Amino acid sequence: MWADLALINCNVRTMNPSQPIAEAIAIKKDRIIKVGSNDEVKQFVGKITRAVGLQGKTVVPGFIDTHIHVADFGRFLLWLDLRGTESIADLQLRLKERAEKTAVGKWILGRGWNQTLFKEKRLPTLSDLDSASPKNPVILYHESEKICVLNSKAAELADITSFAASPLVDKDKKTGEPTGILRDNATDLAWQKVPEPTEEEIMDSVMQACAKISEAGITSVHWLVLSAAEISIIEKLHLRRKLPVRVYVIIPTSLLDALSNFRSRDTLALRIGAAMFSIDGYLASKTAALYQPYTGEPENRGRLLCSQDETKDQVSRILRAGLQPVIHAMGDKAVDTALISLERTVKDSPNVHCRIEHAALLDESLIERLRRQRAIVSVQPLVMASEFLVWSALERLGAKRARWLYPLKTLFNNGIRIIAGSDCPMEPLNPLLGIQEAVSRNYFPEERVSAEEALRMYTVDAAYSSSEENFKGSIDEGKLADFTVLSRDPLAVVPNELSSISVEMTIVAGCIVFPKHDFRSKS
Repeated sequence: MWADLALINCNVRTMNPSQPIAEAIAIKKDRIIKVGSNDEVKQFVGKITRAVGLQGKTVVPGFIDTHIHVADFGRFLLWLDLRGTESIADLQLRLKERAEKTAVGKWILGRGWNQTLFKEKRLPTLSDLDSASPKNPVILYHESEKICVLNSKAAELADITSFAASPLVDKDKKTGEPTGILRDNATDLAWQKVPEPTEEEIMDSVMQACAKISEAGITSVHWLVLSAAEISIIEKLHLRRKLPVRVYVIIPTSLLDALSNFRSRDTLALRIGAAMFSIDGYLASKTAALYQPYTGEPENRGRLLCSQDETKDQVSRILRAGLQPVIHAMGDKAVDTALISLERTVKDSPNVHCRIEHAALLDESLIERLRRQRAIVSVQPLVMASEFLVWSALERLGAKRARWLYPLKTLFNNGIRIIAGSDCPMEPLNPLLGIQEAVSRNYFPEERVSAEEALRMYTVDAAYSSSEENFKGSIDEGKLADFTVLSRDPLAVVPNELSSISVEMTIVAGCIVFPKHDFRSKS
């Protein structure tokens, strides 16, 4: 049997403990038919085989991003990128260039500016935007997304003068007129006026997002959707063969009744596998449910969004639908509530891999219960870093509690499976950046994991979490030919160099989906 594709002279990190390293791989159609030495694989190379010499580059199982908002990512790709702008003049230049390419009257959306980086050391205003884009309504969001600035056309459409008395609408100190700056909930005034994109616009933006995902070396995603329309778009792209990545859909429980209309011709490429609900909020907004109050706020312990009975009912409903329960729980009280529900319901479903999203704040007793329940913990390493660096977890929780914030090494040592995602577009897409953060975390370094453990979070354990470990997640004969080719070995570089490793090639089902240019074939 001749291979269709052979990868020769490479450093294969298989993530299979019985054969951890190899030199070459042979692929027939969408499956791996041989993993071994160069000589062993060359026996499968014939006239029809495309043999690609990789000159010692590293091949790992295709990265799996287990927490990504693909539709939102696509939408943001169409926005004006204002990250790194160093002045209002620079912001105006970028806006003017975008306006010249945009039809008159069409909204221009942007994000990423930060006035602390501006030479002018002030917020941009309505008049600043008017001079760059007088004919299009404009909304430009601060990098924190809690502040935005409008131009006159957008301000008129949002009728912000009617809300001028609100402290969330900035006013000029001299004239008392709105400056175009809206804060917090007031940002909704403008957003509500932005027209919904058409289905074709959404599909185009999702295709752009998928191309970026492939460039990042990601071969499978756990796609968090918000609406039935989004599910329909995914299905149409799949039927048109426009999805270059495998998709495991996680729906909100509100969409469980919409499943009867879903059809997929290839469940290895696309399936609705899980349903998710939240039982608390977020640490950053101090709405994560805690047993002890937030430091300095004796009355604030966050709050549960679901009672214990409601949580149990939601889990039972998901199980009846034949899906994986995914429970958003950040605070220790929320994790406890989730575990009680799993302990009461999943005992009758031993093959179900239940998953707790974030499980941020833990303690030793919760970790033991996670182990007994065989629950999967889903984290986003860059969000983990933000909790310490941006939200100041040490200050908001105190050192004693913060020590148990994302205790990855302790979880690994207790045999608990951890999976990792990006939370893109809220955080960068790059899996190697996530691996670097997990390996070199600055706070409580005793909870750092090894590079191999971090790689497991994006490969073999991620596949296990969706009950797909029998056909992906490691490089084994008979499994799907999904690979990521890297410029260097992530298990052999110093931790602070992990994010500098580049993705050379992404292969899905034996097809090279990135890069687009051809590689030389070598015997």
